[in-house]
Amino acid sequence: MSTLPPVRTVHVYSMHTDPFAQPGSGDAGGMNVYIARSVHAMLELDPELRVEVFTLDRGEALPTDSPFRQPPQPGERLVRHSLDLPSARGLSKNELAAVTDDFAQACVEQALYTPDIIHAHYWLSGQAAARASDLWSAQGVGFPVPVLFTPHTTAAAKDARRGEGEAPEPEERYAAERLMSSSASRVIVNTPLEAQQMGEYYGTDAQKLATIPPGVDTSIFHTIPGVHPLNDTSETRCRIVFAGRPQPLKGPHLLVEALALLPDDLQVDVDIIGRSDSDYERRLLQRAAELGVADRVHLKDPVPASELANIFRAADIVASPSSSETFGLVALEAQACGAAVLATDADGLRYAVENHRTGLLVAPRTPQRWAAAIERLVRAPYLRHSLGANAAARARTMGWEQTARKTLEAYAEVREGISQ
Repeated sequence: MSTLPPVRTVHVYSMHTDPFAQPGSGDAGGMNVYIARSVHAMLELDPELRVEVFTLDRGEALPTDSPFRQPPQPGERLVRHSLDLPSARGLSKNELAAVTDDFAQACVEQALYTPDIIHAHYWLSGQAAARASDLWSAQGVGFPVPVLFTPHTTAAAKDARRGEGEAPEPEERYAAERLMSSSASRVIVNTPLEAQQMGEYYGTDAQKLATIPPGVDTSIFHTIPGVHPLNDTSETRCRIVFAGRPQPLKGPHLLVEALALLPDDLQVDVDIIGRSDSDYERRLLQRAAELGVADRVHLKDPVPASELANIFRAADIVASPSSSETFGLVALEAQACGAAVLATDADGLRYAVENHRTGLLVAPRTPQRWAAAIERLVRAPYLRHSLGANAAARARTMGWEQTARKTLEAYAEVREGISQ
C-alpha cells in the first residue's frame, strides 16, 4: 500500500453532549472540557490540522463568551456541527443508542472534508463512529477511515463502584464498549489504572491502548499573588465548593450528610456550582432540610471557567466525592488555583490528587469519613496552605499541550499503520 499523507482532517464525535456547552449543566462536565481543550491545543500545535466536531443539538447552553454563538467564518480550522436529528428528539442519553446509525449518517452527510481519523468520545459516539467509518469506506475514499476511541468512563468501572442511588449501566453499553475495544485502532485512556481496567473488563489488547492524561488550562486556572481563601486562617469557619452536575455519581449528597455530623463549633457551608434536570436536586435540598443544614447548602448555577477559577481561589476546600472518575478534571483545576482538595480514594482521582501532598483522599466513601476529613482540614489551616501550594506547583506542569501532543502522535501512528 502506498504511503498516505499526514493527518490533516480529524472528525471528533461527541454525540450526547456538546463539547463546547457550559460545564456543570445537563450532561456537560469534564468530558466536554477534555474535548474542547485538547482540540484547541492540537490546532495550536499543528497549523495544518482541521477539526470538525459533531454533536447532537440537545438544547445545551453555550457559555456567554463562546465563539460558537456566532456563525462560522470561511476557512476556519475548527468547525462545530450541531445536528438536529428528528429521531433523537426527546430521547434520554441512554435512549440515544437507538439512533447512533442516524447520527453517523448525518455526520457523513454534513462533513465538509473527508476524515483521515475519526475520534469518538464515549460509548454512544464509539458506536456511531464504527458505522460512519463503514459509510466512508462505502463511498470509496481509498483507505479505511480509522476510529480512535476514548471511553472517558465505562459501564464495568461504574458498576464496580456503584453507590447508593446509582442505576446499573445498560447491557447495550457493555456491548458497545466491547465492540470498540476490539474494533478501534486505538483506545485512549487517562490513567494506567484505566488501561488496566480496559484489559480486565473488556480484554483490550495492550498494544491498542494509549495512556494520555488530561491537562489543565493554566492560563485560566492558576494562583494570583495576594488572593487567598475566604477563611484563610480560621480553624472553625470553612466554605466548601463542589463544582459539577448534581447527581448520585458525583456525590454532593455525601457533603450534605457530612455537614450534619460535624461538631457544633464548626461553621461550614457548601456551595454546589452546577445544575441538573433530574429529581436528585430536589431530594438533595429536601435531605438538607431534614438534617437541619439547609441554610448551609447553597445550590448555584454553573459559571464560565474564568469565574469558576475565582471561586476555587476563594474556597477553603474543594470537594470531589464521586464514586468513580476516569480522572477528575475539577480536582486538578481546583489544585491549579491553590485550593486544598478532598476527593474520594477511587479510580482516576488517585492520579489527579497526590494523597497527603496536593490533597487528601477519603476512603471509604461514607458520610462519617467525609465528616472526619472535613473537620481535619477545617481545624488545620496550615495543612490547607501546604496542600494548596504543592497542588498549584504540580498543576503548572500539566498543561493541555502535553495531552494534545500525545494525541497527535497516536493519530500519526494509526495513520502510518494503514500505509504499511
